[in-house]
Amino acid sequence: MARFSRLDHVGFSVSNLDNSIDFYSKLLDGEVLLRRHYDETYVADMVGYKDVEMECAFLQLPNGVILELIQYMSPYKGTVDMNTYNVGNAHICLTTDSIEEDFKRIKQFAHVKSSFVPESTDGPYKGSKTFYLTDPDGISIELVQYPPGVEIKIGDNKV
Repeated sequence: MARFSRLDHVGFSVSNLDNSIDFYSKLLDGEVLLRRHYDETYVADMVGYKDVEMECAFLQLPNGVILELIQYMSPYKGTVDMNTYNVGNAHICLTTDSIEEDFKRIKQFAHVKSSFVPESTDGPYKGSKTFYLTDPDGISIELVQYPPGVEIKIGDNKV
């Protein structure tokens, strides 16, 4: 049994909240659930930055998971190399039943890393179609479509 009961949210620090809201609203075909300014002491205590000030927006991901977009006003924000091979780089993966349609739609407003939708030829996702895209800050997002009638398993776990 897992120690934790569920995934509550995924958070990304972004450089421009308005641009990120526009991007993720198009990607997810959804609206912002909540937008809020944070400058309370408890937030500084929680994140470990004195005098923190941030603007956050929350959007709905599948399975009840929330996407939190965070623009730090203070402390000063820097940038990191967002190449996926760098240690610490993370991505989210969303499943779809219409990957070719999503590919055509998404490449109109996002940087898609391939010129076509590749199919996995080996491993636990064999037969799946998948591609990577990036948001305005270079954060990686993967889309995957499982093959029809095939059960995806990693170890003893069904995906």
